[in-house]
Amino acid sequence: MSLCGRILLGLSAATAAMFALAPVALAAPEASKSIAVRIEGPGADDIREDILALLPETLGVVDPDAFSTSLKSAGQTRPVGDALVSKARRKKAIDRIRKAGKAAKAEGVIYGVSRTNKKKKEVHLVYVDENTGDLAVDSAVPLSGSRDDRKKALEELLGPTLAQIAPPPAEEDAAKGDGQGEGDGGDEEKGEGGEESDADEGGKGGKRVPHEAGSALFSVELGVEFVGRWFDYSDPRTQNLRPYSVFGQPAISVSGELYPLASTDIAVLKGLGITAGYARALGLNSAVGGGAPVSTTYQRVNLGLRERLSIGDASQLGISAGLRFLTFEVDAPADLARTVPNVSYTLFRAGLDGRFPVGPVALALGAEYILPLSSGPVYERFTGASVQGIGALAGVMIPVATGIEARLLVEYARFFSSFQPEQGDAYIAGGAIDQYLGLRLAGAYVY
Repeated sequence: MSLCGRILLGLSAATAAMFALAPVALAAPEASKSIAVRIEGPGADDIREDILALLPETLGVVDPDAFSTSLKSAGQTRPVGDALVSKARRKKAIDRIRKAGKAAKAEGVIYGVSRTNKKKKEVHLVYVDENTGDLAVDSAVPLSGSRDDRKKALEELLGPTLAQIAPPPAEEDAAKGDGQGEGDGGDEEKGEGGEESDADEGGKGGKRVPHEAGSALFSVELGVEFVGRWFDYSDPRTQNLRPYSVFGQPAISVSGELYPLASTDIAVLKGLGITAGYARALGLNSAVGGGAPVSTTYQRVNLGLRERLSIGDASQLGISAGLRFLTFEVDAPADLARTVPNVSYTLFRAGLDGRFPVGPVALALGAEYILPLSSGPVYERFTGASVQGIGALAGVMIPVATGIEARLLVEYARFFSSFQPEQGDAYIAGGAIDQYLGLRLAGAYVY
């Protein structure tokens, strides 16, 4: 248990260091130009978020409620709809959007309509500024692919226009760069400039995309799990060794992840998160020796740290370590309690996991090594018991709405042990296998 205490102390110290190293938030440079962004139709919020993520830091955004008020004042009281796509029908709507943009003091307006065109989902976007004539942006982006594909298409369509209208960085920053290296004072300014540049880069961490798993500040999962356990001995020699099996028992499950420094750009620390989880079977009973069912407890507690790494545009790799407390106890009468395979594991676990987008969904895969620090009553009966374990996870995440996804996950753990019995022992076997399987249906919120 002293080893368990040292591990918990290490986790606590690492968590405290994360918060102690959190930088003071820096104000972003004040933008001298702003634009308005408005999207109509299905999935409008997600599309608007993806567009906002493309905006240069020096370009501001008009409050959406203020722009809506300006749009109504300009005479556009209803959604524009498909009229935005038809060049023959949209003149009045474009004029009203332009008038609303001027009233809201916007440099221009990105206006889009999400729709289904010939059985294909798309969002048609236009960029309306004070100039009449041809529009700088007037095209559709498909919505049928993954969100990552959509972001790339939006960037290709809007990127050149946004770069053209965005104000350049503040002149004083450029002056600092020009003044570097001039005399002794120049070297000092260079050092200060380097620190400020790093801080500004950290500020960019605040531009993280909300509701994206790769940059989420936190996530919470709640679900129902159908659990199973199989315990059996290898090479049993005495008659007091009782196997055990159960499957399909419902349990509640809740888990979460927190990344306190996700909004910064501090290497390693921005991807370091705290993980926790709890599961407990509901109404589990066991029949022992053909007698009346007896109450049985199954619960699982996870605590740990996870380092989140991006691999590619949207894939994610996780490196995790922590503790798991797993209890399975049959409340058998005294004469049978010495034969049932009760366990109370305290486990150290370390593993890898990944999240890989495949079209509109994401696949989850993981594996871990499990080292029991303590194992419980069933192993204490045997001489020279040695226990180790492995685990695996697989599943699929399906987006439902902004920041909300449905999850179907399968989690498996296997403990394998060997014994060194001596002549005269009350319990004699070569070893044992203890297996756990969980099928989890859950909903999750990612922010």
